[in-house]
Amino acid sequence: MADEAQKENELKYHEILNISVLSIAKIKQLIKQDVIRTFKTWASGRDVDKQCWHIIGPAGVGKTQICQQIATELSAEIGSALAESKIEYPDLVPGLKDGKEFSFGMMMIKAPVLSRDDFIIPFPVIDGGENSFKMLYSDFVPKEEDSCGFFVIDEFSRGDHSLQQLLWQVQNEYAIHRHPFPKGWFVISIDNPDDAEYQMDNLEDAAGLRRQLHIYTEVNPVDFLDYAIKHKYHQYVVEFIQTHPERVYDFQAQKIGSVYANPASWEKMSDHLWKMESNGGIDFNTIEHVGAGLLNVNMTQLFIDFARDKKDINPRDVFFRFDTVKADIEKLKKANDNGKLGELMIGYCTFMTTSMPPYEKEHLQNIEEFLLMMPIDTAALFIAQVDGADRNSKAFKYMTEIHMALLRKSKRYKKDFYDPIVECGGRKLNVTVT
Repeated sequence: MADEAQKENELKYHEILNISVLSIAKIKQLIKQDVIRTFKTWASGRDVDKQCWHIIGPAGVGKTQICQQIATELSAEIGSALAESKIEYPDLVPGLKDGKEFSFGMMMIKAPVLSRDDFIIPFPVIDGGENSFKMLYSDFVPKEEDSCGFFVIDEFSRGDHSLQQLLWQVQNEYAIHRHPFPKGWFVISIDNPDDAEYQMDNLEDAAGLRRQLHIYTEVNPVDFLDYAIKHKYHQYVVEFIQTHPERVYDFQAQKIGSVYANPASWEKMSDHLWKMESNGGIDFNTIEHVGAGLLNVNMTQLFIDFARDKKDINPRDVFFRFDTVKADIEKLKKANDNGKLGELMIGYCTFMTTSMPPYEKEHLQNIEEFLLMMPIDTAALFIAQVDGADRNSKAFKYMTEIHMALLRKSKRYKKDFYDPIVECGGRKLNVTVT
């Protein structure tokens, strides 16, 4: 029995719940699609139920931020989605009446700092000319009937038990006491995983599991970089994570209670770099202290070594200026440093799939030379990156086009790189370029 208990304790939280593990980008897509489909189904005349979502994942991974992103994007997308369906807008579709510009809002509450009384209070009021008591509802509750949005419960499982009971009514009935939420409001709750790294206060009730659709989000460097590039994070942060994607989240530091790097802290580091650059230039002595408080001392030193001292091989240089890093790669090969070579290949693939730089003949030549230099097991990571990408993504199409261009251009690429990998791996890369 003791062994079984220990084995259970070793399970990850998403394994205990037996739920899917998805990237932030996938979760965004799922929730957006569900909301749009719900509105379109209402518009068609079928009054389906709304889905309450429960997003679980490590602190700093971006759970809270994506709720605001989805709300902003839905403001632009729902109206056009319904317009394309050529369906009349009946009263079942809130927020789209009388020619108004559609707006999808967001209201967020922080469960650990609130109590049940912050939401619902019996209070004496003058009602209809007579003294009476009725229930007053706080500004935390959406009330405007012709409105839409997300009611986001942040850190639900860290709220006290009486608050959790009230919020369970919100998740199950979209109401607080006798006050129903406007029809266009959806509910999302957000939690850290209930494991050794976090202090949770879960109310043990099997009914709680049925109230929500539970999804666990994992740390995904590609998602982070896609967002960072789109929002113009400082190049030092982007290139550092492209080169070392495993450093986007420092799990080891988190486990021992240290300050730890995570997507949110990298965003703050980017802001500090931009502020310095806009006011006289980057001061790495200051970065040393700022970074220690955001990322921890060790991660900050690695970052400074990369940004200032250029100690690592930058994947960007492999693509654009291969001749400047070729000798350094040769040294790693002679030293049989397969660990460093593997890191370089993963970083290179991450750079390629997130930056997707335009390429000419000389860039294809650089790619070919780089891949042909690699030991076969390390080089195979390039094919694995292509083969493992989402078939509908721009990154998959980009990497596939490069692979096919090299196959057409170079017999050596096929003979000395691709065919040996196929022989070792036992199967061909299944790609189609359109």
